[in-house]
Amino acid sequence: MGIGLVNALTVDLEDWYQTHDLNIDAGRWDGFEDRIERSTGALLDLLSRHSVRATFFVLGWVAGKHPGLIREIASAGHEIGSHGNYHRLIFRQTREEFRDDLLSSRRLLEDITGREIKMYRAPSWSISPNTLWALEILEEEGFSCDSSIQPFRTPLSGIAGAPVVPYHPVVGGRRLNLLEFPPTVLTLGRFRLPFAGGFYLRALPRRAIVMALARVNRKRPGMVYVHPWEMDDGQPRLKVSTVIKLTHYLNLGRTGEKLEHLFRRFEFVPLGHFLDRGGYPAVPVL
Repeated sequence: MGIGLVNALTVDLEDWYQTHDLNIDAGRWDGFEDRIERSTGALLDLLSRHSVRATFFVLGWVAGKHPGLIREIASAGHEIGSHGNYHRLIFRQTREEFRDDLLSSRRLLEDITGREIKMYRAPSWSISPNTLWALEILEEEGFSCDSSIQPFRTPLSGIAGAPVVPYHPVVGGRRLNLLEFPPTVLTLGRFRLPFAGGFYLRALPRRAIVMALARVNRKRPGMVYVHPWEMDDGQPRLKVSTVIKLTHYLNLGRTGEKLEHLFRRFEFVPLGHFLDRGGYPAVPVL
C-alpha cells in the first residue's frame, strides 16, 4: 500500500444471471443456478486477508433470498447501500416506480442489517441525461451519496462530459445535498479511459491498471468496483453472442488476482469515508 490517496472500493452485489448483458427477465431468475454465496464468500475472504472494507450495493432480490449473507457482509464491517430491487434500468422506470423500488429496497436492507441505508447505485449506471430526476428523488428521500453516473457514454448509460471528480450535482439550477461519486476514468487530453472496474478491470493488464490509478491519485481519489460473479470462473456458460461472451466471461479467473495486486499497492475505504470530508464542488451534470 501507500501510492497516492485513499480510494473507494465498491461492490455491486448481484448474481451472474442478473446482469444486463445476459438480459434475463427477473421472472425467470429462480430457474438459474444461485452462486452468490459462493462468489461473495470468496470476495469477503480476499477483503479480510487485506483488511479492506468496501461499500456493497445490494440488490433487494438477493437480500430477500439471502438475508444471512447480507448480515455477514455488514458484520464484517462493510458499508451497505441499495442497488434497487430487480436491477431495472432507471430510464425504463417512471418516477413513481423508481421511488417505490428505492424505498422498498431500503426498507428491506434496513430490516436485515439494522442500519440506516444512505448509499445508492443505479443498475448498470443507468442515470442518464433524461433521468436526472432520480437524483432529486434520492435527495428527497434522505440519501447522502449516489454512485450512478459514468462520465462517458456507453450503449446503456453514461453522460459524456459529466464531472470525473466527486461533486454535488446541480440539477435545474439547484445544488443537491447529495454527493455524486463517479466511476474512475483516466483523462488523457479529451479522452476519458475507463479502467477501474467491470469488463475494463478484467480486460486490461494489471500493470496498466496500477499505472492508471497511480496517475489519477496525483490529483484525486479513485474508485474501483467489482461484482462477485466476476470472481466465479465456474459459473454456467450460456449461448450468447460473441460480444456478450467477451464482455461477460473474459478473464473471470483473474479478477481476484488483480484485486489482490491493487490491495497491496493502494489503500481502499468505503464511500462513507468521503462524506465527512466536505469541500466538494457543485457542478451541473450536463
